[in-house]
Amino acid sequence: MPLSWNEIRTNAINFSRDWASETRERAEAGTFWNEFFAVFGIKRRTVAAYEHPVKKLSGKFGYIDLFWKGMFLAEHKSAGQPLDKAHTQAMDYIQGLTREGKHKEVPRYVAVSDFRRIALYDLDIDSKIEFKLELFPQYVQAFAFIPGYQIHRLAEQSPVDIEAVELLGKFHDMLEAGGYAGHELERLLVRVLFCLFAEDTGLFDRDSFRLYIENHTLEDGSDLGMHLARIFKILNQETPSRQRNLLEELAELPYVNGELFADTLDFADTNRAMRDALLTCCGFDWSQISPAVFGSLFQSVMLPAERRAKGAHYTSERDILKLVNSLFLDDLRAEFQTIRDDRSTRRTARLEEFHQKLGSLRFFDPACGCGNFLVITYRELRRLEIDILFAKGIRQGILSVEGLSRLGVDAFYGIELEEFPAQIAQVAMWLVNHQMNLELAREFGVAAVSLPLKKTATIRHGNALRLDWNDVLPAKECSYVLGNPPFIGGKYQTAEQRAELESVARGVKGAGLLDYVTAWYFKAADYTKESHTPIGFVSTNSISQGEQVGVLWGELF
Repeated sequence: MPLSWNEIRTNAINFSRDWASETRERAEAGTFWNEFFAVFGIKRRTVAAYEHPVKKLSGKFGYIDLFWKGMFLAEHKSAGQPLDKAHTQAMDYIQGLTREGKHKEVPRYVAVSDFRRIALYDLDIDSKIEFKLELFPQYVQAFAFIPGYQIHRLAEQSPVDIEAVELLGKFHDMLEAGGYAGHELERLLVRVLFCLFAEDTGLFDRDSFRLYIENHTLEDGSDLGMHLARIFKILNQETPSRQRNLLEELAELPYVNGELFADTLDFADTNRAMRDALLTCCGFDWSQISPAVFGSLFQSVMLPAERRAKGAHYTSERDILKLVNSLFLDDLRAEFQTIRDDRSTRRTARLEEFHQKLGSLRFFDPACGCGNFLVITYRELRRLEIDILFAKGIRQGILSVEGLSRLGVDAFYGIELEEFPAQIAQVAMWLVNHQMNLELAREFGVAAVSLPLKKTATIRHGNALRLDWNDVLPAKECSYVLGNPPFIGGKYQTAEQRAELESVARGVKGAGLLDYVTAWYFKAADYTKESHTPIGFVSTNSISQGEQVGVLWGELF
């Protein structure tokens, strides 16, 4: 039985690290390919031979470095040697096999390597991929033919960008136009987004979601809603409780947990256009998805009038980092730098204390929207943690991701008025956690297992101006308050919004002049008056100049 893809990926991580510094072709090429095949659970000598003789055009014999008849040929060079030269040599050998009439021995796949890089050619479809050795875990499925897995070829894919987000928005609009709307639609779209990401990042087997939709739904799209519901139900079932006669494609889907798939949704009545729109979304590569995409996704399914009424503003990653860096990240990095440069006997203990400190921090965004501030904060802290692990002397991991990382998504809290972005924020935190587990795995060679979901961010669906923030996260436990509360000028506020602002301003004279965002300043000041927790909000400059200054800041101070 072949190894699972999780096992293969872990082996690939270890292989790429083990061979990171080798350079000598003749000294180690044989061992390189032996261990390369071992990544897939295959003993090289059972399928392929070294130095296989082939008569060249000159009449002299050449020797193929590695040859698996009818399947695979590899040529190896020393580090820094041109791979094109190795490829030319490999093609000469293939022509030699053809001239000798050994057509059945002609391989489909050709690989060339100089230890530092690997290039793989598929001669049947005239394709090539080339990558650095450290990226082997990301490309390992291109070698699915070695363990015997079927390879599904896709059209060239683009990185996920705003076009992909708009396509998902179109899928939403089609469903809504068909009468599938509200809570049901929002939950379905979040689940679809999770599946798109999961199949491109190793949470699911590669392309499993897309292939199931392609192979098991009718081309007219009439049964798409039923099949989506079936997929969602399976993702919420632990393996032992599933029916024994499930289709193999469904049985292989992992148990997700985290309540993302917990409640049962009504079937969506679907058509060909909806199916085509979903498959188009599947055609994009979501593996490099940016946290900023989730904010774009939210905006793509909202009408402009709704955006203005709710004060929803998409904050770029650059602007989020301006706030996050100045609020705490710059200080944390400076503290780490001082400890790392310490040459005293206390250095090791100080690194451990700093690592523990990082794991004890709690972050709260009381207007979190789709969670972009929380997501980017978590990502940057995990990257700082990787630097800490290197400074502690950890090089080759023997522990799980859980054993190395002390930062969990359960240290992040938010409040969001609307249900849909609250759900997006929840999923975004799961997805960035998986991304960072993969990044940690690439650095330290540990298995990145993110399912079933065990930890979750606390995202409260509710009105932040009506809720007691201590019910979400007690102020004494909160390390930082941050975010981008909605901007709505006095003349644009609804009667309800004006009443909310006045209720938190508590009778401050001139409160009617204030921007809606100032309500979060009053709430935050009250929340942190005993704990003195640092606060950072993105806001309009109207609150720091003109007539609002005297009304707001005198009261806050």
